[in-house]
Amino acid sequence: MIFITYLGNWQVIVGLGIIVLAILWIQRKRQEAGFFAVALIIGEIIKELLKLLFHQERPDASSALIQESGYSFPSGHAFMSVIFYGMICYFIYQACKNKWQKIILLIVTAILIFLIGYSRIYLGVHWVSDVLAGWIIGGAILAFFIIRLKNIKS
Repeated sequence: MIFITYLGNWQVIVGLGIIVLAILWIQRKRQEAGFFAVALIIGEIIKELLKLLFHQERPDASSALIQESGYSFPSGHAFMSVIFYGMICYFIYQACKNKWQKIILLIVTAILIFLIGYSRIYLGVHWVSDVLAGWIIGGAILAFFIIRLKNIKS
């Protein structure tokens, strides 16, 4: 679970995000690169504003398997993993030609996002409501950016 939770850490998202941006740029997919970067930046801003607004304390640190600081609501890992891995899934989905590749991609992405959120509860650093809110709000932001990108492309 510790490895899974690291897949939602900001260091992993920033590092992999730079690689994704470079790949999109090399492929001359400038709009996609822009939307990807802006979605992550806007997501981070909204997540931090919500944390400051709600001031939700984390579960008791004595029972947590890892130590975390800061406010709990919403789960930043759940929130940002939906946006980050969801956008990557969307880009790969667009390139897939085979129906089964698309189905497998969606399932793998959904499992990864679920496991990242679940790991936060398992490790004792978030309440269930924190993770659910992260998934829901992150999903809304993801949907907004994908719809906007599709509208611009068509």
